[in-house]
Amino acid sequence: MLDFHLELNGKSARVGLHGLPVATPKQTVKYATGAGEVAGRRMITGIRKNLKTDYAALRDGDPELDLSLAGTQIDTDDTTPAYFDPNSATPRPVDDFNDIDIIFDASGVEKSRRPHLNRPSNINDVHPIKVTKRIPLSDALTEFAPKHTLQVAHVDGLSFDFLREFAADLVAKNEAARVGAGPKGNLPIVLRAHSSPYRGFLIGKAAPADRYQLLLVLSDQELKLPEARTASEANS
Repeated sequence: MLDFHLELNGKSARVGLHGLPVATPKQTVKYATGAGEVAGRRMITGIRKNLKTDYAALRDGDPELDLSLAGTQIDTDDTTPAYFDPNSATPRPVDDFNDIDIIFDASGVEKSRRPHLNRPSNINDVHPIKVTKRIPLSDALTEFAPKHTLQVAHVDGLSFDFLREFAADLVAKNEAARVGAGPKGNLPIVLRAHSSPYRGFLIGKAAPADRYQLLLVLSDQELKLPEARTASEANS
C-alpha cells in the first residue's frame, strides 16, 4: 500500500492508496516433491538468436548453441536492460540514444516531440494532493480515458470519517473532484519515481452509512473529436 498525502476541505491527512480488490482472489498454487517445494528459476538457454549461418556450419557443428552459458542461472541483481539497434550489421548495445515523448493530436498526427522527464513521486510530498475543481461525474467519465484506478483507504478512525464524508458528498451531488499535486494543486500526479504523470479524479461510490469507497482515477489522455474536414479535404 502506498502512502497518500491528501487535502480535503482545508484538512490534510496521510492515508493509504492501493489497488482495487478482485472479485475472485487468485488462488496460490504451490508445487512440491518428496525433496521439498518446487520453485521457478530463470536460466540461460544457450540458444543464439538471429544467428546467420549456413548448412555446412550446421552439419559440422552447433553454431546456434552457446554451451559456455547454457544452464547459467540469471540473477536479477546482476542484470540491467540493454537496447540493440535492429539495423546494425553487428549486434551491440546502444548507449547514445534519447528517451523522448511523442505527442499526437486527436487525428493521430504527430504534433511535437519533447525529452522525457524523469519525475519523482509526489503523492506523499510536503504539499498534499489538493482538490482543484468539482465537475459533473459524467464529464470526468466521458472526457478522459481512465488508465489506472486505485482505492483511497483510511488508516485510523479519524481518517475513516475524513474520507467517508467526502465520498458521501460526491455521491450525493453526482460529482467528481479533480485533484493535482504541488503547492497550488496544478501539477500532474506521479505515483512512483520515473513513472508517467497523470490527471487525477476522486470518485465516490454509494455504500451503507458505516461504509464508503473513494476511488482515485488516473488518466493521461483527454478525449477530443478531430476537427471537421471540408468537402475538398474529404475527397482528396
